[in-house]
Amino acid sequence: MLWELTRSGGVARLDPATNTLGAAKTVDAAHMDGGFAAGGQGVWLNDFDNDLVYRVDPATLKVVTTIKSANNPEGLAVDPASKAVWVADHRGGTVSRIDAATNKVVAIIKLGDIGPSGPHQIGLGLGSVWVGVPNMANVDRIDPATNKVVAKIDIPAEATPCSKFAFSRQAVWIPSCLDATTLTRIDPTTNKVVATIDLGGNGDNPITVDGFPWLTVENFDSGPGRLVRIDPATNTIDRVVSVGDHFRGADLFVADGSVWLIDGANATIVRLPLAAFSP
Repeated sequence: MLWELTRSGGVARLDPATNTLGAAKTVDAAHMDGGFAAGGQGVWLNDFDNDLVYRVDPATLKVVTTIKSANNPEGLAVDPASKAVWVADHRGGTVSRIDAATNKVVAIIKLGDIGPSGPHQIGLGLGSVWVGVPNMANVDRIDPATNKVVAKIDIPAEATPCSKFAFSRQAVWIPSCLDATTLTRIDPTTNKVVATIDLGGNGDNPITVDGFPWLTVENFDSGPGRLVRIDPATNTIDRVVSVGDHFRGADLFVADGSVWLIDGANATIVRLPLAAFSP
C-alpha cells in the first residue's frame, strides 16, 4: 500500500493493484510542511508551527499519538528495520530520533546553529542517516548505531543542501534548492563532494534506477518541468523525458515495480513502468 499527502493536510491510501486513491482523512495540524513518511508501524506527519509529530494508524487513518519535537520539525524518515523515526528540527539545529516502539524521543543530535534554514531533509541510505543543513552549508552523516555525526560534508555555495536524497553504492545525490540549479554528488567512501552538475533548472525528488539518478527539473518561468537522468560515468544529463505541457513535479518515487510521479500542477499521479527508466 502506498500513501499520498493531500493538499488539505491529510493522508490517503493509494492501491497499486487497482491504481485507485482512497478517500483522504484530514489530520488536524496547524502547518503541514512536507514532513511525511510511512513505515510498517504507521504513517508519520509533522506540524511545523506547533513542534509536533503525528503518528497515524495506517488502518484507520486516525492520529493515535502526538509526539513533542524540537523547534519546527521539517524532514521525516522512517527506518522499518530499527523502528527509528528521524526528524529534522529545522530551527533547532538538531535531529531527533523517535523510537516507534515507545513513541518517545530517545536521542537529540546536534548538527548546527539554532535559527532559520537549519536541518531540512533526511535520507536513509548506505547504512547512514543523511541530513542537509542549509545554514551550515553542509550535509551531515549520522551513524544510527551510535547516534553520532561521523562526517560533515561541505557543500559548494551554489548548491544549497535542502532537497531530498538519492543513493547508489557509489554515490549520494542531493539537488540544490531556492534559485540554485545544481545537483551535488557525494562520494560515500571519502565523504567528499566529487561533482556539482548544472541541471539547467530547479531539481528535486531524486531517485536511482540501476545506479542512475533521475529527478524532476523545472524552469518556473519558461515552460513545463521534465524528468532528467544523469550518467554517473560522466556526471552529465544523458536523457530527458517530457511529462506534459504543464507538468510541475511534486514527488517521484519507486514502488511496486513502477515509478510514481506526482504532478503538482494538475493534481494527478502518473504511474510509469520501471523498465522505461533502465539503461
